[in-house]
Parts: sequence; C-alpha cells; structure tokens
Amino acid sequence: TIISLFMVLVVSRNMCDRQSELFGFRTAIESIGKSSPAVPESAAWLNSLLAKIWRIKYSSSNGFGGLEPLLSSHASDIMRRLLEDSYSKPNGITHVAFDSFTFGRAPPLVQSVEIRGIDDENSVLHLGVVVGMLFDDSALMLDIRPSSLEYKTLPTTKISINSLDTQVKLDAYVKGIPDYPYISTVNITLSEIPDVNLRIIPQSESGLKGVDFGSFPVVSKWVKDLGYSTLAEYLKPQYLSINIPNWLRGDGEIISYFKE
Repeated sequence: TIISLFMVLVVSRNMCDRQSELFGFRTAIESIGKSSPAVPESAAWLNSLLAKIWRIKYSSSNGFGGLEPLLSSHASDIMRRLLEDSYSKPNGITHVAFDSFTFGRAPPLVQSVEIRGIDDENSVLHLGVVVGMLFDDSALMLDIRPSSLEYKTLPTTKISINSLDTQVKLDAYVKGIPDYPYISTVNITLSEIPDVNLRIIPQSESGLKGVDFGSFPVVSKWVKDLGYSTLAEYLKPQYLSINIPNWLRGDGEIISYFKE
C-alpha cells in the first residue's frame, strides 16, 4: 500500500535520474566536433588492454605473439629499407647493416585520449592520443664499420641503440562496419615528429668497446637522423592502417602503410 507506493516512486525517480544522466551523456557525445571541443577520456582501460596484448606467450613454445612483435616487425622492415638506400650511410662509416629490432617487454603508456570528432556518414571516430614511450629494453642492433683513420683498423662491430624515451602525439581514426567485429580499420598517424632520447652502446665483444661516442659524433647524429626519417614515414598525411578483421582471423595483410 503506502510502502508499495513509496517504493514505486523511488524506483521511478531513480529511472528518471538515470535516463537524464544517459541522455546528457549521449548528447555530449553527439555534439563532439559540432558544437563542443574535444572531450578527454580516461586512458586507464586502454593501458590495461595494452598490458595484456603487448606480449602474449605461446603455450606451445617459448616465443611471443601479440602487438609488440607485430609492430617491431613492421618497424624493422622500414629501417631495413632505409638502410639499403645508398644515401643513408653516413660519412665516416664504410659499412652498415641492420641486425634486429624490438620495442621490448614493457608497453607504451597512454597518457591521454580525446574524442575529437565523429563522422556519422562514414562511421569514423577521430581520437587524439598522447603516448609516453620509455622502452628501457628496446634495442636496435646494427653492424657497422668506421672508416675514419682513428678506427679504420677495427673490424665490423655491433652497436646497440636502446633506452628509447619519447612522447608521441597521435591521431587515430576508428572506422566502424555493420558486421562482426564491427571495426574494420584503425588508422594511426603522427601529429608531429617528437624529440627522441636514446643511448648508443657498443656490444661487449665489439672492437668499439670503450669508445666514447661523444667523441665519435658522426654515429650519434646519423642514428638520430635515421630515427627522424623512420618517424617521418608516419607523419600526416601518411598513416599506418591496422586491419582488425584480418588481425583477429590471423590471416591476410594486417598492417598497411599509406602515403598520400
């Protein structure tokens, strides 16, 4: 009776409050890119997801799958291609060859995510993403041989370019499709080329052990120029496209590069 009526009123009020809350949230989303600026979102869920998919150990072997091997492989292909260009070899280096590259065990940290626009006609969501990258165990391994008089007697040696530290600003475009998995592609492009800090260390068995790279700046400058050239491959309007259905199926081309 009275208690039942009171309970109905409470439930009805809660329903109205909840409907108003959701309506306001939906209205805010629909206004993005039209009558309101970008809307920041929490990146905690995305960092949790990255931590889970960055490296996934195969149950049948000691190898790893996941996002990191995929991205490291793609970056390796680009750096290998750049090094094959005769103009990419610096003065003072008579030989240089790509050996290996990995981003390392730890995933990047997504520092912020903003919804910057929604294209209803093409089913595209535009996101602005700021990513902090502190890859302590990242490593680019190169075989080099100096040609300067001071080091001309040294054999071909291996150097490790590691401890990548940078902050990257990205634009991401997520395209929806009507059927499973409901996302067709995620296109990613650099908003700007970031400053990058790194270390260049001769390997212990190398002929350059003990060499101070501060007194051998040609290698240091060339490595930074190589990094700049690699990142420039992804600067707007160039972009990287990840095919989500192919990735989930494990077949076909997963990562594509587009240059406009």
